[in-house]
Amino acid sequence: MKNVTALLAVLLTSAIVVAACSKNSSSTTSSSETTAPTAAAEASAMGNSMSNTSGGKALPIALSKLPNATVGKGDAKTGSKVFAANCESCHGAGGKNGQVGPTLAGMGLKAGQVAYMVRSPQAIDKDSSMPKLPLSAKDVSDVAAYVASLK
Repeated sequence: MKNVTALLAVLLTSAIVVAACSKNSSSTTSSSETTAPTAAAEASAMGNSMSNTSGGKALPIALSKLPNATVGKGDAKTGSKVFAANCESCHGAGGKNGQVGPTLAGMGLKAGQVAYMVRSPQAIDKDSSMPKLPLSAKDVSDVAAYVASLK
């Protein structure tokens, strides 16, 4: 029964993520343009080193201004599984070429910055369609370690 409950929780979370990602893909206005014009303008003036080179979305804030959360030491190998189950549908396999969320690979994100966005996506971008995922503290630490390791 415990395994069935866990499976249902994963399926429900996946459905929520897919729904949120689908909602965002039909939007015609970039959330960074409507909620953080200063950060978007600053990133543009700096050559927007944060942008997805495949034409995807940029991070919603300049990397230097993205807050760090306190996060435990995570395991990147375990985090890759958490990422695949919860993040890949929007950010792409290995954090590359996401159709909805920005590319995360090679951005130079620190684990604390990833944890901050996972825990509070609307704190940076109030119109973010990134769902607040029901991840444990260990899952957040693991996925943060994984994303921070992406080159």
